[in-house]
Amino acid sequence: MQPSLQALIALISGGALWEGFKFIYPELKQPIASRIEAKKVLYKNVDPLLKSASELYGKLLSLAKEDFSTYINPSNSISVDPQHNKKYVLYLFSQFWGQLEFLRLQSQYVSFSKIKKGRQLLKFIDTIESRKYRILDRSIQRVVGECLISGKDQKFRVMTLQEFLVQIDTLSSPLNKWIPLLEQKLATVNNRENRQEVLRFGIVVAALIRHFDPDFNVIRERPIYVNKLSAKSKMTIKNNLCRYYLPFLKEKSKYYQ
Repeated sequence: MQPSLQALIALISGGALWEGFKFIYPELKQPIASRIEAKKVLYKNVDPLLKSASELYGKLLSLAKEDFSTYINPSNSISVDPQHNKKYVLYLFSQFWGQLEFLRLQSQYVSFSKIKKGRQLLKFIDTIESRKYRILDRSIQRVVGECLISGKDQKFRVMTLQEFLVQIDTLSSPLNKWIPLLEQKLATVNNRENRQEVLRFGIVVAALIRHFDPDFNVIRERPIYVNKLSAKSKMTIKNNLCRYYLPFLKEKSKYYQ
């Protein structure tokens, strides 16, 4: 083949490849940009979520250690003010659900399912809202979380403890319709199975913390209260939570042995 003919073929082939690349480039670029945006939203919001999870789990650990005396036998509570402690527990659950709703608000235009950590976080959210592990009905947990999100000048944030305490003492506050449902649920922890439901929820929260901060760079490490779980709860965590809901967890036995 003569050099001039070779050059012509190369030119045509290169041009065709370039035109083809220009045609598919937007389609290639879009998923990449989508994954980058999902990572940005996830990493921006995972720290406050973990911190709220840590506060909630820390309080559940404290309640487990005292065998829920704050609710069952206040005179044996390790809390100086059991009544205020109950309000604080209400806030910590609400704050955690609020952070989940805030994350939904921030991620409404991105898809976490496009990245591995995002898919895993979605599995945690599914678990927290599932019939086996939720504290209240899924819709009620979401409504409480939404009530904790306050906004000013289109800048949204999760309500502080002081703001929460004011709101639950304000008759016109929407929280007053929903918080009593959580209050009623926690008031039944003298019932063994209801207490185990709360403890199982706490195990999911502990797993969330350990999965997304395995080296405890953000969150302080706390022990898992396995000794407070019933045999039935341990089997549920082993055979259901770790096998079906959160199969990607490492060191699964930490949560039931």
